[in-house]
Amino acid sequence: MHRVVLLALLLAGFSAIPALASEVAGEHAHAEPSWAYFFYHSVGLALLIGVLVYFTREPLKNFLLDRSDGIRRQIESAEAALAAARAEASELQTRLARVTDENEAFIRAAAEQAEAERVLALERARQAAERIREESRRAADQEIARARRELQAEAAQLAVRVAAEILRHGITPDDERRLVGEFVESIGRRT
Repeated sequence: MHRVVLLALLLAGFSAIPALASEVAGEHAHAEPSWAYFFYHSVGLALLIGVLVYFTREPLKNFLLDRSDGIRRQIESAEAALAAARAEASELQTRLARVTDENEAFIRAAAEQAEAERVLALERARQAAERIREESRRAADQEIARARRELQAEAAQLAVRVAAEILRHGITPDDERRLVGEFVESIGRRT
């Protein structure tokens, strides 16, 4: 009720101020502005500001509080988002470090495996070379044995030819009888 009365008085005052101001202005239309004219307008402005403050104080206060709360909530939300982003960044850094470590471990394992394969390949190559050497030695030994047999056979044939030649030219009939006797005797011993 108090508000209604105050509002009615203010409206009456506002409606009276222009009439008073125009009356004062009419009296001094050709003269300098008077202090009364200035006073009436100042009072009107003060009443307008007072009414605006009175009626808008609570809504303005509520608006500003709501706005302040909204900004505070946005700041808190932004801080929470920032903390979450930092946590996620930290987790990503940890994962990146772990992936880097895993990558380095994988590279080390691959290098170790490559080294093991290299050692194994060298061992296989050494064994293959040894096998080839052994086969070459065997083939050379076989070839040498074959060449010896051929040389011995050829030497034997040559010796038989030379001996036959010598016998044909230099054996006497007595030598021939003696040789045949020795031969028969040696055969007799064997049997």
